Amino acid sequence: MCGIAGILLDEIDPTMPVRLSAMTQTMFHRGPDDGGGVVFGMGGKPTVERRFPGKDDAPDWSFVPAKLGIASRRLSIVDRSDAGRQPMASEDGRVWLVYNGEIYNHCELRDELVAQGMQFRGHSDTEVLLNGYRAWGGDVFARLEGMFACAVVDWAAGKMFLARDFFGIKPLYLCRFDGGMAFASEIKALLALPGQPAGINEGVLRDFLCDGRIDTSEETIFEDIWSLPGGRMLELDLRGKGTMHAGGVLRDYGGIGATRWADPVIGLRASLEDSVRSHLQGEVLVGSCLSGGLDSSSIVCIAHALRTSGEYEQLSQHTFTAVLPGDALDESGYAQAVVEACVGLESHRVAPSAERFTACVRDLVWHQEQPFGSPSIYLQWEVMRLAREQGVTVLLDGQGGDELFCGYEGYIPMFLADLLRRGKFGRFRRELKAAKSGHYAGRTLLKHVVASLLPARTRDKMRRAEWAVKRPWLDPDIFAPDAAPNMEERLAIKREPPLELDGSAFESRWWSMIRSESLPSLLRFEDRNSMAFSIEARVPMLAGCVPAIAFGGGVGESSTDRRTPVNADDKIVDGKLKAILRDAMRDVVPDKILYRTDKIGFSAPTAQWMRGGMADWWKERVTSQSFLDRGCFDAKGVLALVNEFEGGDDSAALPLWRLAITEEWARVFLDR
Repeated sequence: MCGIAGILLDEIDPTMPVRLSAMTQTMFHRGPDDGGGVVFGMGGKPTVERRFPGKDDAPDWSFVPAKLGIASRRLSIVDRSDAGRQPMASEDGRVWLVYNGEIYNHCELRDELVAQGMQFRGHSDTEVLLNGYRAWGGDVFARLEGMFACAVVDWAAGKMFLARDFFGIKPLYLCRFDGGMAFASEIKALLALPGQPAGINEGVLRDFLCDGRIDTSEETIFEDIWSLPGGRMLELDLRGKGTMHAGGVLRDYGGIGATRWADPVIGLRASLEDSVRSHLQGEVLVGSCLSGGLDSSSIVCIAHALRTSGEYEQLSQHTFTAVLPGDALDESGYAQAVVEACVGLESHRVAPSAERFTACVRDLVWHQEQPFGSPSIYLQWEVMRLAREQGVTVLLDGQGGDELFCGYEGYIPMFLADLLRRGKFGRFRRELKAAKSGHYAGRTLLKHVVASLLPARTRDKMRRAEWAVKRPWLDPDIFAPDAAPNMEERLAIKREPPLELDGSAFESRWWSMIRSESLPSLLRFEDRNSMAFSIEARVPMLAGCVPAIAFGGGVGESSTDRRTPVNADDKIVDGKLKAILRDAMRDVVPDKILYRTDKIGFSAPTAQWMRGGMADWWKERVTSQSFLDRGCFDAKGVLALVNEFEGGDDSAALPLWRLAITEEWARVFLDR
């Protein structure tokens, strides 16, 4: 696990190595155990390597004339010896690698490579990836099970590859700056480059201020900085005259592998057990986040079963839970049920508060790099801080379960609309009745069903039209943002069509939740919060055969296949969300968890905190002169929103939060 960075210049520049090491050192928190970089002249010669293990180390490059450089910070998890150091080179020095992540099938891949005659100096997964590339080229990425973002420099082929895991668990950002292009695990590293002003992507800012959405595409809130899409690789030609002649091609390298389980419930249980087993590997202390929800509880209970069976008897199992004593959002009772069922757990709790939030908000924003839609992200920050204090370096978490297996209430109207489209009127009536007596009791469910029957473009157009009417606290100009720079044009790359689903309207929405509407932002929150405390967060729900079952057993493995996921009928049954996962976890997690019908979703008491210990913070932000001068807000509209909230309207809390956190973000990144 680490932070990686790289620069590819149009022309040789002796100052580039200094910039590279400075970029990498901004991400020291991602890898405090070691650091290093390598720079190359034209055609890979000369090759000069430097180490900078300390936080304040500034290596002397002696004005090395360089055109390309890659570097990394290392958090040692597997093979903590020098044999796992990065950047890592092949024996002949023709292939170099920097890599961030964890490959859970590295032992199996190593056996394949040894059988082909490959030799290894250590036992790190980094070396497996390096030799895997040497054996299989760009096809290696489709063989990897895990989370990763990497850069491979192959001087023999005259190419460089950038690649990211299918779900985009590990981050990788790209930018164009004066003199070349660059990549890094975090945006802040790119902002240190010359000619890289922190300009705003107005369209992303609009979407966030209107409804809290962010990470919905490859665009970031920073103009001219993009996220490499998950499941794709960018191939660059190093033999060109410069970055604008690198002939970059962005393409899928694979997809979700096939599974042949005859019974998906049995298959899901076995697959999740296998995934948790693989996620326990490492040479450091491993723990788990435990919210009290089905996903994290399943992971903790499976890990406990593996430990008590003797398979991992040396495992010291720690759990970490955020509690909100006395609040309706507190899930500690459910988490405690898991602790009591799993004898021998070392349970740790932290009670986040509004006062503690205001003390750390600047650091939180600096690490997150983009605004976030509610203070719930701060709850996760406190969990990570507590884990670090207890000496835990790896944390397992349940991200992805809600997206893969339909765990959000918003799936219900989509599902009901899908039943109508398919003519399943009896099932529709039964599910409608169940929803009205459960998740949607007393709410206008049919209105949402009708909306779900509309084409996606129509829904989006209606939503955007509504914004201009119902967001009077925003300046009217923000609803007509300037077009953002195009990644293909700015980086001079070609884009091959991405993997798409060939299914129903419901399946398209489900795919959108995974690729753009929900999961990407949750993965960013987790990555930045964990890395802020030098912790590797692992997500077993998104590894092994678990996603394959959610996508439907027996799908092909080619990236050109058009996939059809498991029918929603298996995921929502009689009003119960994640029905297939509940069936799979029967007799694994406590019944109190298994039969929960509420969905709290790791939420913070936003309105209560904003009327309490957070009040001074947000009021100063939304009434400050710097806020009013941003040109995005309508002063009268903001004042009216404040008055609504202070008059008791809790629905005004989240819009006010978005205004305040945007101002905090602007002070951290724009007012530098």
